[in-house]
Amino acid sequence: MIKARLTLYGEGAADVARALQPDNLPNMDLRTEGDCLIFEFCTEKIGTLLSTADDILMNLKVAEEILQTSKD
Repeated sequence: MIKARLTLYGEGAADVARALQPDNLPNMDLRTEGDCLIFEFCTEKIGTLLSTADDILMNLKVAEEILQTSKD
């Protein structure tokens, strides 16, 4: 089993976490600690881990763009 953790810092971490929560899979954990967004996940294959990380980052980008648009 391969485990990974992505830790992202920034304003509005709780808002982004709420936006991304529906996309979580059983092997994923998403939580916030202050302005820190933490994703932890595990997979059997490195390719799956890389695809999952790519999906998380793309979803994060979309969530941030939506939140920014709603502030403007």
